[in-house]
Amino acid sequence: EYVGGLLGAAQELVRYATRRATVGDAASVAICRDGVAELNGALLDFDFRNGPLRRKYDGLKYALRRLEDVLYEQSLAGKASE
Repeated sequence: EYVGGLLGAAQELVRYATRRATVGDAASVAICRDGVAELNGALLDFDFRNGPLRRKYDGLKYALRRLEDVLYEQSLAGKASE
């Protein structure tokens, strides 16, 4: 249950970062990305097999990708406004 909670918290960080990105707060998005990346690195050693935790872990990988995409889009928007 603890690991499942951590994986769920990563999804909440994505939601939070998305809201912060709408107001242009790139620093908060970067902090969220770093936290999710750290969690991903810590869970790489686990063997989840094919169960509910595996699906949640796959969601963590996609969450990290979404955060990286948001940061990339913010950097493009910043360059376009210059």
